Amino acid sequence: MITFSRRLTFLVFISLLSAACQSAPPYDPQARTQTHTLVAPQDSLLAGSVSQLTASQEGQSGFYLLHDGLSAFLARIALIESASTSLDLQYYIFSNDVTGRIIISRLLSAADRGVRVRVLVDDLGTRVDNPLVATLDQHPNIEIRIFNPVASRRGLSRNWQILTNYARSNHRMHNKLLVADGTAIITGGRNLGDAYFSSTNVDFQDIDIFAAGPIVPMASDSFDEYWSYPASVPVNLLLNAGEAEMDLDMLRQTLNEFLIEQQESEFAHALRTSTLGTGLLNGNIPLLWGHASLLVDTPKKVLEHRDLPPSFYLGADLKPILEAARTRLKISSAYFVPGDNGVALFTALEADGIQVQILTNSLSTTDVAIVHSGYMDYRKPLLRGGVELWELRSTAGQQKRMHWFKGKSMASLHAKTMVIDDRLSVVGSVNLDARSILQNTEIALVIDSPAINQQLSDLFDLWVAGDSAWRVQLDDDNDLLWTADTAQGQLSETHDPETSAWARFKTWLLSWLPIDSQI
Repeated sequence: MITFSRRLTFLVFISLLSAACQSAPPYDPQARTQTHTLVAPQDSLLAGSVSQLTASQEGQSGFYLLHDGLSAFLARIALIESASTSLDLQYYIFSNDVTGRIIISRLLSAADRGVRVRVLVDDLGTRVDNPLVATLDQHPNIEIRIFNPVASRRGLSRNWQILTNYARSNHRMHNKLLVADGTAIITGGRNLGDAYFSSTNVDFQDIDIFAAGPIVPMASDSFDEYWSYPASVPVNLLLNAGEAEMDLDMLRQTLNEFLIEQQESEFAHALRTSTLGTGLLNGNIPLLWGHASLLVDTPKKVLEHRDLPPSFYLGADLKPILEAARTRLKISSAYFVPGDNGVALFTALEADGIQVQILTNSLSTTDVAIVHSGYMDYRKPLLRGGVELWELRSTAGQQKRMHWFKGKSMASLHAKTMVIDDRLSVVGSVNLDARSILQNTEIALVIDSPAINQQLSDLFDLWVAGDSAWRVQLDDDNDLLWTADTAQGQLSETHDPETSAWARFKTWLLSWLPIDSQI
């Protein structure tokens, strides 16, 4: 039963939205088309392949790590192209760039062959303001919804609405999930866009995971819950397809012309030559098996957070998993602001003889400097408590990437993974900062598999090697010291490496802002 305060929250949200829409009809969540995940028949390509793989696994799910951008992109294309019944996509960012348009073209082709496509994107992360999106939504097999939107699509009016409705607009959907045919999923840290698939000069170090088996219905149920929540607003209430300069046929032609232009690009070449997609479908990619559970925030975290006790948040489920560690804990977190409670947790684990190792971004590699300002003062307490700490170097992964990406790049950590002892692993969208735990909605897989655990452990060790990360320690005077053992010798810095004095000063100023709960 909905309480009065919750009902009032819904009414306020709806009235604010409809009042600002002007020409758009009033928003009634109950008037939306109610849909649920469609599962492909067993004789379909994807369902048949998965069924053969999982038949003898006694309730376990199969997993395949996608730890480089190219593989993560190709795996998504493979699932989209093999789907015969349904595709559900839920993302914080869905960019209108090369990889984004390739994915859009594949989704449109899937819809043309009869696949039902549902796309749910966050309003702040994706900024949907092109009327062509509403044109795409007019396809009978495509429906697009925007999560927690403001009515205005651009300019000062949009910024004003975000500011005046900050208590609502501050809560974002940070989930990343693709469900194909109700049979296979990809989730993890990557959004949809060139930067996340290693196709720009910023190379995000990230982890996604392909999964099939009993874990998939849990993910499908999560998508359905978000899709049906009142904050998921149909795009036709926010954009007018009549304002677009092209219809669906013209959009198909434009996308085809774009694909022709991209024929010589690295991604087009990879799509033609890669065997990853066919391998996922015919069983030639070795899946690793284990039992798994899904941790996912309720979408109520956005509109009803005042009524939700902390036990409803994903963080409440994650904490006992960390506390249950007995030998080791390896964490990669793009944004790491542990707060006093986090410092107490990690140093207590160290005091119990558990090795705690953490990798996050350095000031030179972070894409959000204000997050670094919130993290920097926790380094010394963590180090004094025995925690081992690394910060990513801007050159991490450069040589490996040069094999297929022509040009230099700057690395930035975007992964969110945890390795607990020698069995449990966590892969998802959740950072260890207050924004992930308190403000945004998140998703994560908890996997009980020694093989996946070892793969993630090995990858962590690779990421903290001297050519990829700075080891942060305390010197004899209790000051911070950054070192890196490389083939050319040991590097050493006494301030945040690869940064200017001005950048360090600005970050220091930001650290005085009382905003830890927002970063």
